Amino acid sequence: MPPQVRPGSALVILAAGGLLLLLVFFLPGTVRAEGDRALRATLDEVRARHNVPALWAGRFHADGRRVFAVSGVRKHGEADPARLDELVHIGSCTKAMTAVMVARRCSRETLAFDSTLAEVFPSVGTRAGGSLAASPWGAVTVDALLRHTSGAPANPDWWAIHRSHPDDPVAARRALLEWLIAQDPPDEPGFLYSNVGYALLGHIVESIEKKPWETLIAEEVFEPLGIGSAGFGPLPPEGATGAIGHVVRDGVTEPVRIDNPPPLGPAGRVHLTIADWSRFVLAFSGEGANADRSRLGVSPRDWARLLEPRNDERYAGGWGLHDRAWGGGRVLSHSGSNTTWTCVAWVAPGRDFCLLGATNTGAPAAARACDEAVSACLDPRLLPMTDTVERR
Repeated sequence: MPPQVRPGSALVILAAGGLLLLLVFFLPGTVRAEGDRALRATLDEVRARHNVPALWAGRFHADGRRVFAVSGVRKHGEADPARLDELVHIGSCTKAMTAVMVARRCSRETLAFDSTLAEVFPSVGTRAGGSLAASPWGAVTVDALLRHTSGAPANPDWWAIHRSHPDDPVAARRALLEWLIAQDPPDEPGFLYSNVGYALLGHIVESIEKKPWETLIAEEVFEPLGIGSAGFGPLPPEGATGAIGHVVRDGVTEPVRIDNPPPLGPAGRVHLTIADWSRFVLAFSGEGANADRSRLGVSPRDWARLLEPRNDERYAGGWGLHDRAWGGGRVLSHSGSNTTWTCVAWVAPGRDFCLLGATNTGAPAAARACDEAVSACLDPRLLPMTDTVERR
C-alpha cells in the first residue's frame, strides 16, 4: 500500500520495490522555488517518516542540468550532517558496470554474448575429473549469466569462498566457478536473480585480460567517464571520515562498517559519490548516439544487444526493464543493498535523465525511503522538464 499523503503534500507515491510508479500532483499554495533546498525539505520529511539516518536523491540530465540534495546525519545518534559529496554504497547497481565490461569484450571480439563457460574456461575441470565441456554447466552462455537465466544459484557461502583465498579475489572467484560446477543445475532454468552469475561475469573478464576485475573497472569504466571517487568495500574507507552504514537489530538502529566480501565485487561492492554515479548511469540515456558509450568502448550494436528484451523477461544487462509514462516509455531500473546501505537507480533513455537515491541503512524501510525520494525528484518545480526529448 502507498503511504498516505499528508495535508498539503504535493506528492503521491506508489512504490513497490522494482515496480516503482512515480506520480506527481500539485496542490495550491505548495509551490517553492528554492531548488535543492526545496528537495531537501521533502527529503527531511521522507527521512523522518521512515526513520533512516541519511537520504540522498537527485535527478540528473544528460545536458548537465541537475537537482539533488541530502538530508540527515552520517551516523545515527550523532549530529554530524551527511554531505552532498559523500560516498554512497551502490550494492547490486554495480552489476550494470560489470555488464558494460562484458559488452566491451564483445565489441572487441575477445568474447561473444553466446560464448559458453566451457569455451571461456577450457582448462577447468570438474571435481570428478571430467571436463567443463561435459558438465551441464559447460553450455551456460554469457548472455544467460547477464539475464539471470543460467540456473546459477543466488549465493554460495561468500565468506567461505573469501576465506579460501583471503588475499586474492581473482583466485577466490575461480574457486566460485569450481564451486558452481560441483552443484546440480536445475532441470528447467528460469529467471533466478544470481550474485554468483555476475561474480562469474567479472571473472570471465579478468580471465581474458589477465588483470583483476577491480583494476579493469577502474580503467574501463571509472577513468573514461571521469569518475574519481569510486572504490570498493565498507564505508567510510579505512582511515577516512564519512557516512557509515547501519542495520536494525531488535528494533535498534546500529552503525556498522561492513561490506560484501571481495569475491562478490562484480555483483555489488562499488561505492562512489551520487554525482559520479550519475556519470555512469547517464551512459544509458538517449535513444541514439551517446558519446559516453564510445568512451566505454561498446559499439551501438552490442549496447543494443546488452539491453535487448527477450521473450517475456524483464531483466537485461544489469537492469530491470519497465515502461513508465514519466520516462517517455521504456525505462531501466535497479536497486542495491549490501545490507547496511540501500540505493535505487532509474534511467529514462527516451528523455535523457536519471533518478538516483541512497540511504545509509539496510533497514526494512530503506527501500521505500529511496523510492519516495526519487519520486520527489520528478517534481518539475525543482527543475523544469520539457515535453521534448533532451539531447546532448
